[in-house]
Amino acid sequence: MKKITIDIYTDTICPWCYIGLSKLKSAMLDFSSCKYELTWRPFQLNPDMPSMGMYRQKYLDIKFNGKETAKKTYKNIYQEGIKNNIYFQFDKILITPNSFISHKLLALAHKLKKQTEIIETLFYEYFIEGTDIGNIKELIRISKQHDIYTNDTLRYLESSKDSEKLLAEETHARELGIKGVPCFIINKELVLYGAQDKINFINIFKSTFNER
Repeated sequence: MKKITIDIYTDTICPWCYIGLSKLKSAMLDFSSCKYELTWRPFQLNPDMPSMGMYRQKYLDIKFNGKETAKKTYKNIYQEGIKNNIYFQFDKILITPNSFISHKLLALAHKLKKQTEIIETLFYEYFIEGTDIGNIKELIRISKQHDIYTNDTLRYLESSKDSEKLLAEETHARELGIKGVPCFIINKELVLYGAQDKINFINIFKSTFNER
């Protein structure tokens, strides 16, 4: 079976990334002639976020310069989410976290081939349950839930191991011209920005399949 690789630059607190994942999964199910290999790569939307995160309302006031703009923006996201069977619960989110440690958990999951499972749970926990995914205790719980927890997991998340590598990866993305997420790179060649419609993914998968 032919293989299609998909590198996805994402942030775990990006609602459009959650929507993009839903559309991508639907496209892969509809075009099952290929084997898909997904790799989730780090891209922090708020790289200067304090390590303990920020109260959600304060974050929205700073980012959108007022409640009305924020309300309009998230209304549009909410409506798009419903179309993809995602029912965002933005009111449950009290803290906008620093997402870097969650990217470290994804790096750990990559080694164990469970990245997509983990990121789906991170999205669900944050956007549906309002969980602070910048909290190490919550990340440990998620790691146990997916059977990737070991006695070294806490030490790894608290350490600087792989941190420079992840930051370098993000820097490289920005140098490539990636300014926002999600960003999908198909077979290291084709680049798609944003939460693409399912049909766009399918057309590219078909084209790639026929070329190889």
